[in-house]
Amino acid sequence: MKAFVTGVTGFVGGHLAERLLQEGWEVRGLVRPGRDLSTLPPGVEPVVGTLEQPETLRAGCQSCSVVFHVAAELDATVPREQMLRVNVAGTENVLRAAVDAGARRMVFTSSVAVYGESAPEGADESTPPRPSGAYGESKVLAEQVCFQYHSRGWVEVVALRPCFIYGPRDRHFTPNAVRVLRGGWFPMVGGGRAPLDLVHVDDVVQAHILAASHLEAAGRAYNVTDGARRSVRELVRLAAQALGVRVREIPVPGWAVGPAAALLRIAARLARAPGAEMLSAANLRAMLAPHHFSIARARAELGYEPRHRAEEALPQLLSTYR
Repeated sequence: MKAFVTGVTGFVGGHLAERLLQEGWEVRGLVRPGRDLSTLPPGVEPVVGTLEQPETLRAGCQSCSVVFHVAAELDATVPREQMLRVNVAGTENVLRAAVDAGARRMVFTSSVAVYGESAPEGADESTPPRPSGAYGESKVLAEQVCFQYHSRGWVEVVALRPCFIYGPRDRHFTPNAVRVLRGGWFPMVGGGRAPLDLVHVDDVVQAHILAASHLEAAGRAYNVTDGARRSVRELVRLAAQALGVRVREIPVPGWAVGPAAALLRIAARLARAPGAEMLSAANLRAMLAPHHFSIARARAELGYEPRHRAEEALPQLLSTYR
């Protein structure tokens, strides 16, 4: 079996490529120009290019039975047009390349961001998407393109919707959380009661491989979390204890999110505390939303079963930051 992995130098893509190689796959990976090829997992055949280069993508997909499209623009500060160009137009470029190369299936890494901030607690894949920002919007649109290609019989598609991913070599979620907590304070919006789902990168990789191999998964979307419900407050306290830091919890009532964000941002900048740029009203308002999602479909149809519990895995990871 041969696979083409976009985003192979990234967090999820790198771990996925390593696991595929361990399981006997041949792996080809898309690498952006200028990236240090020495960071590639040993055994990956590099294809240098971007999501905007159809010829390069076709070369990457050639003779591959499965395409794992993991690459994406994650930076919420980029212009909306750039987000859509990379995450939507780029996804269609990969789909076209997969079709041209005769690939059997594409596994698309989407996100629970498709549900937005208004989804009910325990949302499943039948919950209508209502994205709250450009990133979530881009994933909704990319999924639509994916399933159009699938419904036309051009290539099988499976979409995976992970939540917040943590684990070794994470350059986004974990380092940002550590930076904020080391500042010694955290805005506890609405008492920190809202749930926030996590998933270890190894479990996300497991879901990708299952999605590639299960015939009945074609044309389906799957939430990917560790299956547990934890509140923001519980996670903050777990992480603070693992880091060995004391964190002052600043209470922020839900009704006061707007003015509180402005005041906290000013105070953080004056105190030169880390994380000031993340203290937007939108980010604080998001902490009121129940980010807890059902994985019943993935368990029933893929045989997905999370192997990592945050209570053990998160302290082990954070101990490396002490």
